[in-house]
Amino acid sequence: MRHRFLIGQLSHETNAFSPIRTCLQHFQQRGFLEGPALLEHFTGTHTTLGGFIHAALLQEDELIPSLSASAVPSGLVARDTFAILMQRLEDYLDAASGFDAIFLVLHGAMVAEKIPDAEGYLLERLRRRVGADMPIICTLDYHANVTDRMVENADLLLGLNTYPHVDGWERGAEAHHLAKAILSGAITPANFLVRPPLAPGVVPARTSWGPMEQLMNQALAYEMEPGVINVSAFGGFVYSDIFEAGLSFLATVDRNRERARTIAQKLGREAWRIRHEFQADLKPPRDAVQAALKHPGHPVILADVADNTGGGASGDGTALLAALLEEGARNAAIVTIPDPKAVVEAFAIGVGGTYAGYVGGKIDDQHGPPVWIKGPVRLLSDGRFVYRGPMSTGLTASMGRTAVIETNGIAIIVNEDRFQPVDPEVARSVGIEPLEKKIVVVKSAVHYRASYEPIASKIIEVDGPGLSSPNLERFSFRNLRRPIFPLDCDDFEGRWQDDDG
Repeated sequence: MRHRFLIGQLSHETNAFSPIRTCLQHFQQRGFLEGPALLEHFTGTHTTLGGFIHAALLQEDELIPSLSASAVPSGLVARDTFAILMQRLEDYLDAASGFDAIFLVLHGAMVAEKIPDAEGYLLERLRRRVGADMPIICTLDYHANVTDRMVENADLLLGLNTYPHVDGWERGAEAHHLAKAILSGAITPANFLVRPPLAPGVVPARTSWGPMEQLMNQALAYEMEPGVINVSAFGGFVYSDIFEAGLSFLATVDRNRERARTIAQKLGREAWRIRHEFQADLKPPRDAVQAALKHPGHPVILADVADNTGGGASGDGTALLAALLEEGARNAAIVTIPDPKAVVEAFAIGVGGTYAGYVGGKIDDQHGPPVWIKGPVRLLSDGRFVYRGPMSTGLTASMGRTAVIETNGIAIIVNEDRFQPVDPEVARSVGIEPLEKKIVVVKSAVHYRASYEPIASKIIEVDGPGLSSPNLERFSFRNLRRPIFPLDCDDFEGRWQDDDG
């Protein structure tokens, strides 16, 4: 049977410690699409919306595109911006007629001013608007801080199963399949959510290694059982600093909430049992550079995990640039340093001219001071590139106007816009081949692994300064529930094991 779906996307991963107030311009800068432009942009891409669109077209379902708005992770979303985004989504809801279900791609870690649970607030508003019988199906990012409010106001929440996030297309297609099953009456989802008192940083929570690999495998094994619709294990995003931030497990079973409870609680207890395995092995910047120089192969990837713009850090950190210069490193590349002022100066100088000035360290004082460099401007670019790796495959993106400045054998990609440079195509788009470099500095915590791990001779995670550091003791949390591991001693097990989560 053919169905009509209203579809949309609203995504922001909020780092409450970032000084960057997230306004409408930040959403417009990265991706603000409405109506048919949404379908045109995402059709054929390896994204969550791309997967849902593909599955719907195969079934000859009709899609009513609404709004797709996303912004690079940063600080709290301005309240007026959030109000505008909600209103635009509701406008499409009011204008549409006769649709059978709503499908939304949400993040799950958005925090707006005075609204800590932004997605829960949004879903509650939509539920009031469409009534109890309208199916609302959503996908959530792996780093969602899942709240009771979200669960209560959606029929089905599907989390990404991978970090790096390479399964968006599959989750989108799965969401379409399950939405059809709900509409046909084949399934009636019953949900149960458990949040153990665990809130690790993002680096030790990647799903291809360690404790989250174990937990994700268990969750997927439960999904194979009869009647189990979905089991999502969420790494959470502690830097949002809301009460519910941290790990969570959401089980969805057909018409059997008690079975969902059992599954979610077992996963929560197993997570607590292996809590001490959530550890990151990091090296200080100079030690990391020295280790890279001693390693016989190339490229050596230095992951600047604490200056990950994908986690809300500024991205213009200079600790590794300073260390490379101090250690006399050559044949290295830094991907990237957002610095609009330096870009303007480089464009004024022109290709072949000599840049002499400071780069980086200008957005805040959390990621290292500006560093003086001198050297030729090697290339100028509009900053547009196409993702070719496993993440966001086929999407065209821009890092803003971009310059490549070389100093002492180090090629620095300096660009206008903050973004997470997870794909080697970022470097290749400005004439830098990572395979030919001895050292490549990438401003990313985990996502870079999807594309860089297959080509890396060695990966070293660096313990630099920044707002996405896995060293959580560096942060002054104000709203996170306490006690919670690893911030607090772990002798409080009995306080949560016997309740509903």
